[in-house]
Amino acid sequence: MKSIRKSPEQQAEELAVKLADKPYGQSAEKTVEIEKESEQIVRTSFALPKSVLLQLEDQALANKRKGVEPKTVSQILRDALAMAGYK
Repeated sequence: MKSIRKSPEQQAEELAVKLADKPYGQSAEKTVEIEKESEQIVRTSFALPKSVLLQLEDQALANKRKGVEPKTVSQILRDALAMAGYK
């Protein structure tokens, strides 16, 4: 029985399909699972009064020094939004 050899183009195409969207060190199935479990964090910007920003930064720094959460301005804002019902 003869084995059918694939052309280099066919082999390259199969490899490309297999590796498409596969991050380093993770299987594609694992990546999909992780994305379903948690929402992706995205960067945004908005304006705040300077006094509010200074208060947030002071709180974040104090929390870092105490070793308690939240330790970043972003996390303080995410927590406040979650308490207001945004999830």
